[in-house]
Amino acid sequence: MKRFWAWLCVPSFVLACATSPRPRVLGEVDAIRQGAAAQQAEKLAPQAHARAEALRKLAENAHDDGKLARAQALGEHALAAYGHAFVLSRLVRAQRRQDRARQNVEAARSELHALDQQQRTLAAETDALELRIKVARDAVPLRPNVPSSPEREKARREAAEGLTVQARLLCSAAKLLEPTREGLPKLLAELSTVEQRARSEAAAPIDEALRLRSECLKQLTLTRRPARRSAPAAGVADALLSELSEGGDLFPFRDDRGVVVTLRSLFDARGKLTGTAEKTLDRLGLVAKAHPEFPVLVVVHAARGRPTDADAKRAQAVAERLRRSGATRVEPHVAGGAQPVLDPKRPGATERNRRVEIVFVAPA
Repeated sequence: MKRFWAWLCVPSFVLACATSPRPRVLGEVDAIRQGAAAQQAEKLAPQAHARAEALRKLAENAHDDGKLARAQALGEHALAAYGHAFVLSRLVRAQRRQDRARQNVEAARSELHALDQQQRTLAAETDALELRIKVARDAVPLRPNVPSSPEREKARREAAEGLTVQARLLCSAAKLLEPTREGLPKLLAELSTVEQRARSEAAAPIDEALRLRSECLKQLTLTRRPARRSAPAAGVADALLSELSEGGDLFPFRDDRGVVVTLRSLFDARGKLTGTAEKTLDRLGLVAKAHPEFPVLVVVHAARGRPTDADAKRAQAVAERLRRSGATRVEPHVAGGAQPVLDPKRPGATERNRRVEIVFVAPA
């Protein structure tokens, strides 16, 4: 009788084991592995995805063997492994996006660099063309000026003095760049003669002054031509202009000679450099020392009248201060009142016209 009941219980036990409930975690694993994230992880993080799949299979095998607790634990591990694979997949996608962004940035930088080089080249070519046009325009023969009324001749004489000053500064700039250049001594000698005539003769030598200014500008252009041809996009004058502009207190500008800084109120009542002036000149001297390819012209302008000995002493004082600060090639000049900024008759013109120009002669 006991044996009968024992055999009766065996089918019941087997039936109970076969119908044990499937852990919910395995259903969650099945749902996750069918999603798009799992498919991406299989492509982008194959090792992590394979580990998650292995844990899932172990959990399924444990359930089939009736080991519910082990199946539950392995299913949870599989869920965590799938999550890890998904994170790695997102990291791979993010890394690829970052790599593409870096490539785009590098491509943009390369394009910007190429455009910058083109801009520099075009700017240099434009400057050269403008200078050639200016030289050609100045070289066009003008109709000779015939004698006129005393008032008109006085105005012409003042204009001739201004033109001869410009011519001397242009020729001096060319001489600083190429001291042995042929033709400059003859031009400078002619300038001295025309300057004397402008001061003494009733008829102003305006035509000669125009011609000499054009010739000096031509000499300066020819002096710079080899440097421009060897490095057309160097932009050395632009670089120096930007450097001098950084402080915001010098207000440099460019003209035919190069980069110009205009200074005022450098001297006290005794004709000595003020402390502020010395600091400013020391700063400019250091710039000249850092850029030895730029010789320096010191031009002292008076409020009115012709150059005086006091003007010459001021020019020498400024040049000497620049040399003490490191400038190697400095040449002083006095212009008198031949190049006023304002009409000398206007109020406040004296302070504006009395100035000192520090000219960094551009080599190209």
